[in-house]
Amino acid sequence: MLRIIQVMGRIGGSRARDMLWQKIDYPNKVIVSKALIALGECGFKAGISQISRIKYAIESDVADIRWNLSALQEMENHGIYKDISQAIRWEVQNDIEHIYMLLTMLYDTHSIQLVKENIDSGTPEGIAYAIELLDVFLSDQLKQRVIPVLDDLTDSERISRLEDIYPRVRLDAKLVIKFLINRDFTQTNRWTKACLIYQIGLLKIKDFQMDLIAQLFNPDELVSEVAAWSLYQFSPQAYDENTKRLGPVRKRQLDHSILQKGGKEMLFERILFLSRIELFQNVPGIVLSYVADISDEIEVKAGQVIILDDQQNDYFYLVVSGSLELFKGGELIALYGEGQFIGEMVVKEGFANFNRARTTQDSLLMKFDKNQFYELLSDHVKLADQFLMYI
Repeated sequence: MLRIIQVMGRIGGSRARDMLWQKIDYPNKVIVSKALIALGECGFKAGISQISRIKYAIESDVADIRWNLSALQEMENHGIYKDISQAIRWEVQNDIEHIYMLLTMLYDTHSIQLVKENIDSGTPEGIAYAIELLDVFLSDQLKQRVIPVLDDLTDSERISRLEDIYPRVRLDAKLVIKFLINRDFTQTNRWTKACLIYQIGLLKIKDFQMDLIAQLFNPDELVSEVAAWSLYQFSPQAYDENTKRLGPVRKRQLDHSILQKGGKEMLFERILFLSRIELFQNVPGIVLSYVADISDEIEVKAGQVIILDDQQNDYFYLVVSGSLELFKGGELIALYGEGQFIGEMVVKEGFANFNRARTTQDSLLMKFDKNQFYELLSDHVKLADQFLMYI
């Protein structure tokens, strides 16, 4: 259904908008969230009867931002893992982008775009002008909620201005982690959950054993896999007993990633690797998690040849370890090492076997299906921008 909703958003038209709006009260919140994004993509404008529902969605985003900002403050004095902090910051930024999109459904699109451009400029003058614009056309109800989120304020100042509208009991770090792990995916995304669960395993915090067992059965492979790894770090027995409940096929997959030395890397480890290379710098972890989903690892022996011609190859490659020589028409033209991406820009049209790569040593490569990779680029503008800058 998620894919159908996405396609309908791209098709657009009045019929598509009507069908997407029918999903706005769907029981699954992930479906509702994707329906709103699809409506934004096809230029939806709220009618009188629909305005209150869009305002409710904006208020929900502001409430999530307020909660996450408090969570950051409550965790920062407890040695917060840097990837957790960054993941929550990205959650906040994603909610802000979602608010902009929802505002275009209520107000003039060009006015909202002007506000966004001025705030993104980061200059005091630009931000002040954007806030003045918002003060002119936002309703009083939305002013109190949206302006503190978009204005150039510290976390403490934002929390202070939103506290009366969205009160929240102060929590200790462990309770914050527990809430973040178990919140809905529309409030805490898969990457943030995975970072939290990974730190539990690193620190061997046994207080979260039942939470980890519950997350083993999460339908999301990334969350389930990292929960299994964390559980194994402090209780191999609990890991063995509970992974058996997942069935023999899934247990073998987890054992291969977690127990076997030299086995496949976990999805979480692939994402960490992707975040460290130049091509994916500054790309949010949640987007990199989708890149990792479409990746596969292949081990290539020294001297083995990979054909890169379009007619015989449907993959892009990323060098995880080792190195490759690139040949065009039998001539050596480049050497690729760890962290370098081999895509279509290095391949020129030619006869069969015209473009070849040969490993100079035993190498580990990550491969991506071309069609799925291009599909990801079309879905995530930030990833596409970074990719274009790299090539």
